[in-house]
Amino acid sequence: MKRLLAIFFILPFTVFAQKDSVLSGAYTWQQPVAQKGKISSVVLLEGKVHDFEWMQFSANSIAGKTEIKQTIPANQEQLLIVRSGAVTIHFRDSSFLLTANSIAVLIPGEKYSLSNAATTVADFFTMKYRSRKPVDAQRGGSSFVKIWENIPFKPNNNGGGRRDFFEQPTVLQKRFEMHVTTLKEGLKSHDPHTHRAEEIILVIEGETEMQAGNAVVKTAAGGFYYLGSNVLHGIKNIGTKSGMYFAIQFE
Repeated sequence: MKRLLAIFFILPFTVFAQKDSVLSGAYTWQQPVAQKGKISSVVLLEGKVHDFEWMQFSANSIAGKTEIKQTIPANQEQLLIVRSGAVTIHFRDSSFLLTANSIAVLIPGEKYSLSNAATTVADFFTMKYRSRKPVDAQRGGSSFVKIWENIPFKPNNNGGGRRDFFEQPTVLQKRFEMHVTTLKEGLKSHDPHTHRAEEIILVIEGETEMQAGNAVVKTAAGGFYYLGSNVLHGIKNIGTKSGMYFAIQFE
C-alpha cells in the first residue's frame, strides 16, 4: 500500500511536467527547392524549449520576381536572417532592403510582405516562437530591422571583433540579444561557460567546434548550434581562416 501511494504522489509530477524537446547540439543548413510564387521552407529544428512552448528554426528560399504577403499570428514572434541574396521587406509604411546577414524582428499581428526583385534565389533563416508566458504588448514595442552594412565593427585585441545588433525586451521575451562575432583561426571565443538564457550560434563563415554539455560537435557556414538554458558551452574556430557567427540569446 505504501508503494502504491508513493506512485500516486509521484505520477502527477511526471505526467504534467513540461520538458524541453529540442536537444542541444549542431544542426545543418538544408537547401529548400525554390518555387516561383512562394516561399519554400525546410524545418531544421522544432519543439519545446525552456522559455518557449514552441520554437521552429527553418531554412527558406524565395525565387526571383516573387512577392509574398504574410501576417504574424497573434501569439507568435518571428526573426528573419538573410543568408544570401537580398529580399525587400515592407511593413506598415516602410520598406527595407535586407542584404546578406541583415535581420528583421516581427511582433505579433504584424502584416508584412517579402519580395525578391532579382533573377536569383535569396535564402534566409526564420526563427518562429511562442512564449510559455502571455503576450506583453507594453514591453515589446514594434517590429524593426537591422541592416548588416549599418552595424559598426568593433575590433578586439585577438584579431577579431564583433557587431552588436540589439539587446532589448520584446512582446514575448524579457530579453532578446543578437551580435556577430569574428573569430580568428585556432582561437576559442571564451572558456566554456553557462548562462540562464538559451542561445543559438549561427555560423556565417568558417568551420567551428562547440562543446555542448559533455559532447563536442562541429558545423560550418550555414549550420548552427542550439544551446539550452544553463548548458555548458564554448566555441572554437577550427578552420584555416577567420570565421563569423551570429550569437542569439533569448529568455
